[in-house]
Amino acid sequence: MTSDCRPEPDFCQASVAGRDDRDGALGAGRGTASRSLSSFDETVELRSGRIVPVLENDGLEVLAFSLDAEPDIIGVMDVGLNEEERRRAERVRLERDRRRFVVGRGQLRRVLASKLGISPSDVELEYGPLGKPYLSHRMPARDLRFSFSRSGDVAVVALSTRQEVGVDIEAVLPVPEADEIAALCFSASEGGSYAALDAEDRLEGFFRRWTQLEAISKALGCGLGQSLSWNERDWVVRRFIPRSGYIGSVVVIPNGHSRDVTTH
Repeated sequence: MTSDCRPEPDFCQASVAGRDDRDGALGAGRGTASRSLSSFDETVELRSGRIVPVLENDGLEVLAFSLDAEPDIIGVMDVGLNEEERRRAERVRLERDRRRFVVGRGQLRRVLASKLGISPSDVELEYGPLGKPYLSHRMPARDLRFSFSRSGDVAVVALSTRQEVGVDIEAVLPVPEADEIAALCFSASEGGSYAALDAEDRLEGFFRRWTQLEAISKALGCGLGQSLSWNERDWVVRRFIPRSGYIGSVVVIPNGHSRDVTTH
């Protein structure tokens, strides 16, 4: 099934694949969920400073961590950042968000450094046209692919060897305009299956589809604000729960499959 997303402002354009250090596109500024969703109540304990595996499957790995940390941990994370990352942190207006940015970038560097066998401060990144991060060509293990996402105080890093990977997480909270977003951004098949859901299943159903769409856009290095086409059957999708009250999707394109992608 081919999916064309021709989004309108204030909905899909809020999501840009390269902006890996923002809150989830739907995760900021919403209130507490009105009811508990049993399918999102699995307990994954994220302690300050710890990185926890939440998914491992055929060379695909997803690691989660909390963005809220004690000052000494934040100090350690800050030491590993480069000058550009420190300047970006200084431009963040709210102190809480500034701390979370530092922890997010610092932990990402720790994860990549552990895979490369180097110091976190030695990790070098390059960026695609829309900001998608890649390991520099000077790095060992250049076939390592990664993707980063955060929402609220939770972040995840997805890792894959040779296969492009994209990941997205969202806090499961009410989205009043969910039906409008679905109509604008979901493929015909996904939109139809979403519309057929009972009212009590729609919140979960919306976030399953939204995180998948975001993850694919990140793997492709394209923002949802672009007009895109891709073949959904080419992608392997895995769901995971980074912490109670959150949902995540990670996607890879299997070896031997070509990416059927068109940008307009």
